[in-house]
Formats: sequence, C-alpha cells, structure tokens
Amino acid sequence: MATTAGAEFKSVLTYNGSNYGDMTLEAQSPSGTSFGAFVETSHFLYLGHDSKFDMAIFDIDTAGSLGTLKYEYYNGSAWTEFIPASGRYEIDPDDNEGVQFDFSKDGAEIFPPNILSDWATTAINGSTLYWVRISSPTSVSIAPTFKRIQMRPYASYCTSKDVYELLQLKNVLSGTDFTSSTVPSKDTVEQFILEAQSYIDMYSRKSWRPNYIANEYQQFNLNGFKLDKPDPYKILSVKIWSGAGWDTKSQGRTGDYFLVSDTGMIQFSRYFLLPARFTSYNAPVWRWGGGEFTMPVKVTYLAGRDIQTDYRQGGIVSDIAKKLAAIDVVRNSDFGGAVVSGMDRVSMESRIAAWSEETADNIDSLKAFEVF
Repeated sequence: MATTAGAEFKSVLTYNGSNYGDMTLEAQSPSGTSFGAFVETSHFLYLGHDSKFDMAIFDIDTAGSLGTLKYEYYNGSAWTEFIPASGRYEIDPDDNEGVQFDFSKDGAEIFPPNILSDWATTAINGSTLYWVRISSPTSVSIAPTFKRIQMRPYASYCTSKDVYELLQLKNVLSGTDFTSSTVPSKDTVEQFILEAQSYIDMYSRKSWRPNYIANEYQQFNLNGFKLDKPDPYKILSVKIWSGAGWDTKSQGRTGDYFLVSDTGMIQFSRYFLLPARFTSYNAPVWRWGGGEFTMPVKVTYLAGRDIQTDYRQGGIVSDIAKKLAAIDVVRNSDFGGAVVSGMDRVSMESRIAAWSEETADNIDSLKAFEVF
C-alpha cells in the first residue's frame, strides 16, 4: 500500500534576516511551486505545528550544498541548540558513513523527544506554535529548494482531544482539550498516546505513521529482496558495496532499481557485476551474482501506512489508541478524580474492562498474512 504517511505542518516560514516568508501552502502541496531557503548564512527555515512533532520529512527539488546545519527549539525563555538524531548516532561505524541529513537529497530528520523535553510554544510571525528552526550559519554554497515538507506528530493515531472527549471530561471541566494546567496535562496524555502507538505497532507488526529506516543491510540477490519493515513508500537511497566504497544506485525503471510498495520488494532493473569469491591468477574473477561480500546492499527508506487514507484499518487504529490512552489516564491514581462515569449507569471500572477487551480483539484483527 503506497502512502504519503506524513502529516502537514501548521506553518512553514522562511526568514531572510529581516522579513518572514509564509511557505505553508507550498510546503503542503505535493505538486506545488517549489521554494527556497538558506540563501545566506543569516537565513532560517521555521517549522511549526500546534502539537509537538518528532520528525520532519523533506522532498528536495534543487540539491543544496551547505555548511554545518544548526537546529534550535524554543524552551520557554530562549532558543536552544540541539543535535538531531542523524548527528547523534553513527549508523555505520565500519565504513565511517553516517546519515547526517544535509538537504542535498530527499530525506528526513528526527527530533528526539527526550532532547526537547522542555519544548514550549512561542509566537513567530503571529502564530503561537511549537517551532524548530534550522540555519546554515557557517556557509552556503548552493541554496536548496523544497517541493514539500511534512512531519510526524507525537500523537499520530489520535489526539489528546479525542481522549478528552472519550472520557466525557467536558461534562465536568471547562474547555475541550487537555492543557498545560489540567491534570493530567496535555504533554502527559500525549505520552500515553505515544506508548499506545508503540504497543499497536509492536503487536500488529505494522505502522500507521512514517518511520525512518537508515542503512538497512540486505544480501544481494539478482531477483531483488524484501525490505524488513512493512509498507515502504519512499526509497531515499540504495547503495552497493564494491569492495572499495559504496556505489549509489539510481531509482526508476530506466535506472538501477524500483520499489514494489505493495509487496515491500526492491527489484533491480538491471544486472550488476560484483567481485566473486574465487580468484584466478591472483586476480578477482568477475561474474554475475552476489559477489564475495556479505550484506553488501544498504537501503535507507520511509515506511508506514497513512492512517487518514487507510479506510479498512485506519479507524480501528485510531479507536484503539484513544482507548488505550484513556485507560492510562484513569488508571493513574493521580487522575482518577477528574474522570466521571457518565450518566449511563456504567461504572468507569466496567468501561475500562470493556475497552481493554475491545482493544485486544481489535489489535488481533490488524494482524494479517505477510508476503515473504
């Protein structure tokens, strides 16, 4: 099932040192007008949303050539620099090839929630949102242009408002959603939703949010191979080890490989010559096939279903997530007094028991046969 599993930012702004440019519509459109950023070292790209997010997904039109990127978030009093996931982990230490995203090609960047633990909203160009801003303060050789920028919210399968309404809290509390001053707070409920999402993904062996898989190793096979994660929808790179380095392959029927998203298979469009195990006259013998190297293929890609367009299972996933999060709210002893049993003469204990049984049955229904 091919998807565009990412969600849209509430606001995308460029800043040229004196003025903001609103690029939200361009960033949301898969086929709209491309836009640029980072023309100078004093320029910024602002990404904002009304809830916290932990991933940004970039579709590049013109490849950029930038210096060291600087990422910042607002902590309630000042802009604070942080290192995103690709800069914190060396994915492939044996060949010293990491996955630092640099806007030279399509890619994604992850913002670890534990690093942005004190993230707060602030007003930028009239919009009070959670913001991450990016700059290239050391150098700009070529300014990148973007076709689309998407994100992954913390709460992808449901919202804190969904949980609030399920628990009928509007009958006893003012407002329509959890806030920073409610007990539990909005941040706490979103943490419950995060835990529910991980539970659903683990037991269903599927995911309804974008997942960034960096440097997945595969054995070479002339007939192609199946990716490890289900529902891949965008290949960011395929590289093959030649013995001297990683050769980047081109995507497409007229290129080197293509993705069959329904089966999760990478199929090669052409054959490759790789060094064989055997030698003759002290020189490698070249032949068609897998060559002498173990796991010589390295793939980086995005995988996940779109919960909004998966009409068969998306609604079930959302229902499971909000009920699991609601159970966590009620079961926490600090929160029990805020929850009502309703006017239908069904106790909250009975309701929790029913929700637990329903979610278990529904998760089982999400499991399906996989193509191997």
